[in-house]
This record gives sequence, C-alpha cells and structure tokens, in this order.
Amino acid sequence: MAEDVLAVSHPRVKDRIALMRSAHHALSVLVDMAAGRLMFDKKQAKTNRRALIKATRKIPERFRNNPSDPASNAREKIWDNWGGFKTHAQSANQKAKLINTRNLGKLRQSLQPMIHACLSCHKTYRKPP
Repeated sequence: MAEDVLAVSHPRVKDRIALMRSAHHALSVLVDMAAGRLMFDKKQAKTNRRALIKATRKIPERFRNNPSDPASNAREKIWDNWGGFKTHAQSANQKAKLINTRNLGKLRQSLQPMIHACLSCHKTYRKPP
C-alpha cells in the first residue's frame, strides 16, 4: 500500500488504511511462501491466514462512514454502491477462510481466489496510489 498514513489527517481513515495494510502484509507473507521467496512455515502461514480473515471481516465496519480526507485512495463509489462494496468485502473474507495452510501445495492451490478478490475490489473501489 502506497498511502502515507502520516499524511492522512482523519483518524477513521488512518484506521482504514492500517487495516488494509495489515491484510496486505498477511497476504504478502502467504504469497511469498507460495512463490518460494519465504520458506513455508505451517504455523506462520496459519497465523497470517487468521490475520487475513480478521482483517477482511472488518472491512465493511471500517469503511461504513465516509470521512473526507484528500490523502485517501478510497473512491466515492464505495458509498455510492455500498451493497456492491460490502459484497466484495464479504467475498474476500470467504476467500480468506478457504486458504489452506496445511502444506505448501495446498497453499498454492487455494491462494489465487483470494488474490483475485483483492484485485477485483481494488480495481473498482480504489484510486490508483
């Protein structure tokens, strides 16, 4: 995430960005394991899967209100199409739950839907940083 939390003035927007960064971090660890950039560690994979589930579950709550902050990359489309945004967030949460961390092969097989859910939502509801 390229947003600079320090440049953001509204506390709710800061919380929103922090949540998305935590989800990004958890997913990045899993992607790095799947790609072989990090050694697969079942315990670490499970911890990051849980963090991703927790973060994606909180997305609608953190975006419910629309405080104005020029440093935010959230598009107005989120609040203009709240139902669609909420559906994307719920889908991401479901995809996070389906990530299988039992072994490297299972992780590789189950990660793509989560990545697609994130990219799809960002394509629609996030301004390019």
